[in-house]
Amino acid sequence: MPPWFEITISILAAVAAVFFFAKYRETAAALEESERIKHKLSKDLDRYRDMPQLRALRDGLTGERNLPVDDEGYEHLLIRNAQRKPVHIKLKKRVAAVADGESVQFQAGGEARTLQELD
Repeated sequence: MPPWFEITISILAAVAAVFFFAKYRETAAALEESERIKHKLSKDLDRYRDMPQLRALRDGLTGERNLPVDDEGYEHLLIRNAQRKPVHIKLKKRVAAVADGESVQFQAGGEARTLQELD
């Protein structure tokens, strides 16, 4: 084989390798960005999936919706935690409506404190 032919093949192989690795890096970056977006959207989906459950919890705790009651008077609730595992909550509650502008007081550590609304 003549030396000029070997040099030409070597140069073509080097150029092809450069194009291959450039395309590979571009594809890898696109896949990484795709995984990042998928993870973000998955977290958003989990948040929206929890909304009906949180509304049901709110309605059950405020007395607008009936929760299952056992023979001892405890109400039972089954919800999922942040890791999507079921958690059983057993509670006894007393619900009282609060008028507009009225503050609710409770005792903690021997002193009266004002209850703040959850955000």
